[in-house]
Amino acid sequence: MKTVFFGMGSIGQRHAELIHKKFKHDLYAFRSGKSNVKLPDYVTELKSWNEVKKLKPDVAFITNPTSLHIDTAIKCAEIDCNLFIEKPIDSKLKNLDKLLRIVKRKKLVTYLAYNRRFHPVITELKKYFTKNEQGLSYGNKFLHLRSVNTSYYPDWRAGDYKKRYTAIKKMGGGIVLDLSHEIDYTSYLLGNIKNMSGIYGKRGSVTVDSEDYADILVQTKSGPGNIHLDFFSHKVENKIEINFENLTVIGDLSNSEISEVRNGNLIAKKQFPTERNISFENQLDYFFANIDNPKMMNNLIDAAILFKQIIKFKKTYV
Repeated sequence: MKTVFFGMGSIGQRHAELIHKKFKHDLYAFRSGKSNVKLPDYVTELKSWNEVKKLKPDVAFITNPTSLHIDTAIKCAEIDCNLFIEKPIDSKLKNLDKLLRIVKRKKLVTYLAYNRRFHPVITELKKYFTKNEQGLSYGNKFLHLRSVNTSYYPDWRAGDYKKRYTAIKKMGGGIVLDLSHEIDYTSYLLGNIKNMSGIYGKRGSVTVDSEDYADILVQTKSGPGNIHLDFFSHKVENKIEINFENLTVIGDLSNSEISEVRNGNLIAKKQFPTERNISFENQLDYFFANIDNPKMMNNLIDAAILFKQIIKFKKTYV
C-alpha cells in the first residue's frame, strides 16, 4: 500500500514510525521544500504535486497544521486517495461541505484520528455502557460524566513552544480544538452530543493568542456531562468520573487505571498497559483493518457532525 504523509512534524513522524514497524507499506512524504526536518530512511520524499499524482497513493495521512487540513484533504480526495486526517478536521468550516461531497461521490474511506478512543481506559469504560440481557448497562443507570484534562503547555514542546501551532490562533491552535479528545470521547461514550455551552478564553501567558482554558457543558443522548480543559495548570491530570445510580467509575488516563467506588469505598481497581504508543498502534490496526470500509468508526461524514458543533461553540461562547 502506498501511503503519503502531508506534514512530518511530531505526530506525522510518530504515525510513520509505527506504520513502518507494523506494516509493509511504502511510505512517502510530500514536502514543500521549506522544512529542515530530516526524513527517516524508510520515507521517500516527494517534492512536487505532480509526483504525488503520478504515484497514485492509496492513503493520504493529513498531519500538517490544523488550519491546512481541509484544503490538503480536498486535493488528495480529488485524486482518489483514502484519507486519515489527524484531529481536528480543521480550524474552520470553510470548504468542509465541498470535501464531504467529494468523499461521498467517490466513496472514499476516511477516518478522523482521535487516538484516545483506543486508549485501554476508554475501551474499558465503553463496556460500562453495554446493555445486558435485562436492558441495563454494566454500571446501571447513567447519571453524569465529568472530564478533566489539565497540563502545563510549555512542558509539551521542545524549543520555542510559542512558535508551535497550538499557541497561535490563526494556525488552528487553542485548547478547544487541540484537546478536543475529551469532547470526542464524551460523545463516543455517551452518544451524540446534542448541545454544547460554556466559556473559554486566554488567562495565562503560555500561548500567543489562542485560548488556554475551557469549561464546557454538554447534553448527550445518555445524559449530561461537563469538561474542564486548561494549558496553564502545573498539575497534570487526565481523568473521567462517571456516575451511575449504583456506582462511580473513575478512569485515569495518565496512569492507565480504572477505579470503582460505591458508598465512598473503593471496591475495585483495574490496571491497563501504559505504553505511550498503545492507543496510536491500536488506532492504526483499526484503520488498516477497515481500509475497505467507507463506514468505519468516526469516518469524516460522521465526525463532521461533532466538528460543526465544536466550531459553533467556539463562535458562540467567548
